[in-house]
Amino acid sequence: MKKFFAILAAGLFLFAACEPLPVLSVSPTELEVGADGGSQSVAVVANNVWNVVPDNSGIVTVTPTSGTGNGYFTLTVKPNTTDAFLNASVTVVCTSRDETVRQTISIVQSCQAGDAHFNTDKFVIDPPRAADTHISAEGCVIKMTVEANAKWTIACDASDVTFDVTSGEAGTSVVTATVPACPVFEGRKINFSLSCQTAAGGQGDSVPFVQDGGVVVYAGETYHAVKMDDGKWWMKENLRYIPEGMTPASDLSNVTAGVFYPVVLNAEHTGLEFSTDAAVIKAKGYLYQAEVALGKKVGDLTTVEEAEALNGTRGICPEGWHVPTSDDIINLVGKAVSPLATKTDAPYYDGNNGSIVMLNEDGFNMDAFGAISIQDNTKTAGSFMGWAKAYPEKISSGMLCGSTYAGVTYNTKDDPTSGVKNLQFFGFMPMTNKATEAEYTCNGTKVSYRIAAPLRCVKNN
Repeated sequence: MKKFFAILAAGLFLFAACEPLPVLSVSPTELEVGADGGSQSVAVVANNVWNVVPDNSGIVTVTPTSGTGNGYFTLTVKPNTTDAFLNASVTVVCTSRDETVRQTISIVQSCQAGDAHFNTDKFVIDPPRAADTHISAEGCVIKMTVEANAKWTIACDASDVTFDVTSGEAGTSVVTATVPACPVFEGRKINFSLSCQTAAGGQGDSVPFVQDGGVVVYAGETYHAVKMDDGKWWMKENLRYIPEGMTPASDLSNVTAGVFYPVVLNAEHTGLEFSTDAAVIKAKGYLYQAEVALGKKVGDLTTVEEAEALNGTRGICPEGWHVPTSDDIINLVGKAVSPLATKTDAPYYDGNNGSIVMLNEDGFNMDAFGAISIQDNTKTAGSFMGWAKAYPEKISSGMLCGSTYAGVTYNTKDDPTSGVKNLQFFGFMPMTNKATEAEYTCNGTKVSYRIAAPLRCVKNN
């Protein structure tokens, strides 16, 4: 028996000694795979059993994982959803006579080129834009739909625009952009841009907007303005400013109050009354006696020379704006009282008068707002101006402040030494005391300095 085992051992030794050294080659040894992944056959030349061992990258699988002699296996690479190139490898191993030969296949997988775009059909803008490319001068919130195949970032060339998020992952995302009130009076262009770059490059997208201008923020109030065909920017709202130290009055006997509340029709439509309602104040503004509108206090003006010096003054208007001059009025509506000559080519002169309809078609928002009539500085009580029995359903007249000196009366006629009784400035006089709106007029007139009237400001050139 011992002899038998000795012979067997000798035979096994001779068999092992006769086994050839391992031979192994694979083709290809390098692979470049696209972002979508895919499969590739790999040829194996071997003289013994071979095994395929993928690395631990997780992006490669092989079938089959082993074979004997010459053969093939299939290498499959998963899609690359990252924004970087990926590297992987598989190793083919063949062992014989206690020797091992290895062949490595190196794999480089590219990624998709970045692609991000705005889906403008799904944009939501609040408040809605007036035109396809325009957004509100007061600002807005824009919810933008972004579609991308990789990581993306969003930016805006206006530094005061803010986002709830500035980047995201592949897929569909909604970004909320907050656009503040336009800081540039004439309006501005705003451009939103997307960037989506991967190691393979990429392309983004952009979408432009125009933010309307004509917004003035003054003393905590926001005013809208409009550029009229006279070439000037006019506020399309009456001023709502209360000068420091003043309180609006609602008492007709307070003839030196300086500022009064606006007036409205009373409930019976038999006359006018003051309104302290915030919505009415926003719509109509306050009523100002001329000295206050011109930046002074009631009683400050005592000479013609002082009055003449106030032509075009800022008064209580925002910085960069002024109380309308007679030139502003004539160049806008064409007609005023003597001695101002009619300007027949003024843009809102209809051949007979300055036209409220024409003004408002271009956004001026003029109406007969009423006023407080205080004839001169000897009066101890004022009266409401602007209601007529013939048109009980509306305010039918009014006046608006101006800054150009128009005339004077003295306590003793033609005697300056007797002291000023009344000063006048050229202002507006809107009239709606006609049967149809087409007949409503807005001409220049003389406004006594103690009359309390609304104020529209004009932007300086």
